[in-house]
Amino acid sequence: MNPGGAQQPGERLPPVRLLPLSRPESFAVSLRSRWVQAGELRLHFRVANPADALPAAGTSPACALGFVLARKQCRHAARRNLIRRIARERVRAHLRSHHRPADAAALPVLVLRLQRGLDAQWRSQQSLPLRRYLHGLLEQLLGQWERSQQPGEGARRRAETP
Repeated sequence: MNPGGAQQPGERLPPVRLLPLSRPESFAVSLRSRWVQAGELRLHFRVANPADALPAAGTSPACALGFVLARKQCRHAARRNLIRRIARERVRAHLRSHHRPADAAALPVLVLRLQRGLDAQWRSQQSLPLRRYLHGLLEQLLGQWERSQQPGEGARRRAETP
């Protein structure tokens, strides 16, 4: 990056490191935390604590990310993997374009949860409309999360459903 902060054509952005959330205790705490919802997806968010025992790394991580995608609500593994892949891509893009705290104590922990099954109209995980729908939902969730981090929101729990 140049000193002004603008990206030059052909310049690669620095990688955004996402830590996988894997401890059951971390998921339990996260699922009791604040959340935002769009469509079938709910995004729980909080700040990491020492009990999470997130691994230390050479590069500073931007976020810890976990998924709760029940087989009962999304029967096909390929579709669950698609949701995970698109979510990681969207979270990385969002964190890359927004301010990331340098303080390790402020590491956000995000858990994406599928609340109900996706519409049966998408029979294939290769469906372009399904990918567009997931991109839209995730952009909406990340935008709501970003707005909830703004000062003045308080500790209010927000749930926006269509």
